[in-house]
Amino acid sequence: MTVATPSARPDRFRGLFSNLVSIGVILFALPWLWWAIVDRQPIATRISEVVSTQVRQGESLDISYDVTWNSRCQITAFRYIIDAMQVEWPITQQDRIVEPGPSRFTIRIPIPLAAAPGEAIYRADIAYRCNPLQRFFPLQTKLTPRHFTILPGPNPSSGIKQGALVLEGAPLVRQFVTFER
Repeated sequence: MTVATPSARPDRFRGLFSNLVSIGVILFALPWLWWAIVDRQPIATRISEVVSTQVRQGESLDISYDVTWNSRCQITAFRYIIDAMQVEWPITQQDRIVEPGPSRFTIRIPIPLAAAPGEAIYRADIAYRCNPLQRFFPLQTKLTPRHFTILPGPNPSSGIKQGALVLEGAPLVRQFVTFER
């Protein structure tokens, strides 16, 4: 008959305790990890339309959106315009946080003065971050490309004609008078 020594018992229980703790941590983290990985549903249902189908160089293209957001997310929009010469004009990246529910808004996309006149395309890529795991692996969505026409020359009321500034009214540069003593 062998008798267990007091020093042998704690080793066996120590291994059992560490295994129970490991199993508890895994069971606690598994539902959250499952939610973070599987949470890949569509973020919004959207309807968009181009308000201004013909835009002059230097003016803004208006696009109206009617969106129903499904969850609270941080979105990053990467937008750009492709002109008739197939030149890609990037537009400033925009970040915002959206709340669940309906939303209606209009965005204004500036058309560069150097963009080629003719048929053009507005494109946007949206990155969604709705849970902590999506900070590293965001949902990516390409919005439907919107076609419009860039008209040559800026609006005559803007004061710019074919790339030259027309000075009318008060002078833009003040001249200082020098006094002789």
